[in-house]
Amino acid sequence: MKKKSGKWWKIALIALALVVIVLVGGTGLIFREELKIADSVRPIAEKENVYYMEVDSDYHFGEFLENGGASSDGEVSAFLTNCISNGFYQVDVTNEGPACSVISGMDDNNRHVWGRNFDWDGAVPIIVKCVPEDGYASIATCDFKNVTGSAETVPDNFIDKMLAIAALYVPMDGVNEAGLCVADLEVNEGGMEAVDTEKPDLTVTTAIRLLLNRAATVEEAVELLRQYDIHASGGISHHLAISDASGASVSVEFVDGEMVVVDTACVTNFNLANGDTAAGGESAKERYELLCAIYEQAHGILTTEAVKAALAQVSQTKGEWTTQWSIVYRHDAQVLDYYFNGKYEEPVSFPVPVRPKEL
Repeated sequence: MKKKSGKWWKIALIALALVVIVLVGGTGLIFREELKIADSVRPIAEKENVYYMEVDSDYHFGEFLENGGASSDGEVSAFLTNCISNGFYQVDVTNEGPACSVISGMDDNNRHVWGRNFDWDGAVPIIVKCVPEDGYASIATCDFKNVTGSAETVPDNFIDKMLAIAALYVPMDGVNEAGLCVADLEVNEGGMEAVDTEKPDLTVTTAIRLLLNRAATVEEAVELLRQYDIHASGGISHHLAISDASGASVSVEFVDGEMVVVDTACVTNFNLANGDTAAGGESAKERYELLCAIYEQAHGILTTEAVKAALAQVSQTKGEWTTQWSIVYRHDAQVLDYYFNGKYEEPVSFPVPVRPKEL
């Protein structure tokens, strides 16, 4: 992950100049959308280093796709630099891989339930509500550390709130109004092979944004992904756990330069396509086997409390990599319950937004 360097003071000066320009009314209209988004950034009450942001457009994502997407974090950064700052300063994004767990099932009323742990070495979560004009509304989670390179930097001032806009392009997970659930998980057994076909390009995190905006089902999500060359972020491998309101649940994996889809209710940190549960290391194997045992014992019938209990059992509480956040989603209520830093007795709930219907 890129660290802050000596250029930061230059960014601060430029941003300060921007504030002055806006205040005197010179270019307020140029940055109207950016200022509106930045103004929505706020801390979550009583939760340290957890923030919330609202975006009521796709924030140039359609333009991003029309321009061919991006094959690297650097290309995403260049695109966002032009959008957020009109080229006045650099916006860096990357994605160091999460070591995580996902479980999906149906409750006894045949309604989808889903849970995910995000395990990493420190994070600054930003809950991003996005309501595009021509796509599905969604709630997603970003790690602001993927923008700033620092777990100590939070979006509590003008400069960092402007930088937080980049969070829209680097979601780690999310759920949209159609009930599509997506999570990014690290794959520990080797790198994703570089691909270079005639297809347009997406990094893993921009692929998640695409799915949240435009896919309602697992089938639609897989079809969308097949239209792009998908590239690693942060120099590591990834796979995507995707499920929908029907209960369909898959891991989309990138093996030997090909996209492989595996039906599964449980995902951790190895490619299931290879059939080697030990490939991701002992922790990934243990978490996967425990989640599968829970799922099989319940015959796939899981309440939200059961999903929360499963996440608690596989949460990481010691060592360098610990559970930064957990999510339990219940489709019937269209609500995401977040639990930060393993505190499963302290839910923070967010309704999944719905895009206003055209009159």
